[in-house]
Amino acid sequence: MRVEKMDVTELKSVFKDGLTVALGGQSITMNPVQLICQVLKDGFKNFHLVASPVGGFGADLMIGAGAVKSIEFAQMGLWEYGLAPNLRRYSQEGRIVCVEHT
Repeated sequence: MRVEKMDVTELKSVFKDGLTVALGGQSITMNPVQLICQVLKDGFKNFHLVASPVGGFGADLMIGAGAVKSIEFAQMGLWEYGLAPNLRRYSQEGRIVCVEHT
C-alpha cells in the first residue's frame, strides 16, 4: 500500500470554498492545528464542518475565523474550560447553521 503525503502549503491544489470537511480531535487535544491554520491563512471559507468524534478547539477556531457556514456535531466544548465560545456566539447570533446529533 502506498501512502501519499502532502505538505500543508499545498492545500490550495485540493481545497476550495464550500467543501464538506470532517475534522477530528477531541475537545482541546489531538486537533490538526497546523492544517487548520493553513486553511485559514489561505482564506478558505463557507465550509460545512463535520466534527467527529466531538468538536472542540479546532472547530471553534475555524468558526471564530468566519470560515464555517454550517456544522454537524454530537458535542462541542473545551472540557473543563466550558462551552466552545465561538460556536455559542455564532449560533446565538444566527451566523452558523448547527446540526446536532445527540
